[in-house]
Order: sequence, then structure tokens, then C-alpha cells
Amino acid sequence: MSKLKFSEMDWKDKQYAAHYKLSKKRGWDFSDNNPYFERFYIVLPKPEIKTKAQMKKELKKHGYK
Repeated sequence: MSKLKFSEMDWKDKQYAAHYKLSKKRGWDFSDNNPYFERFYIVLPKPEIKTKAQMKKELKKHGYK
């Protein structure tokens, strides 16, 4: 299986890739100590979130970053 280019990814995959890269660079682990934990594990996996605007609305609704 070949790796997708960043330009070929959908918006959710781009979010995961960007946050993974940032977390790795900053030395953050993938637990609730990560400032983007809510986005990674709570909001993005929801199937009803279809667009970036919906994601931002959901994050704001719950007071997440």
C-alpha cells in the first residue's frame, strides 16, 4: 500500500497528520496530556462530523481548543 501525498488526503486525514507531526516535534505523547487530545480522540472520530466547520463548531460547543 502506498502512502498518500498530503494533497491527496481528505481534511480529517490532514488534521491527523498535522497534529501527529506537531505532537512528535514537541515531544507530546498521545494521551490526555496532549493539548490536542480532545480533537484527536473525541471530536474527529465522530461519524457525524463531515466538515471542518462542523468540527470547529463541536470543539467550541464543548470548550475544547
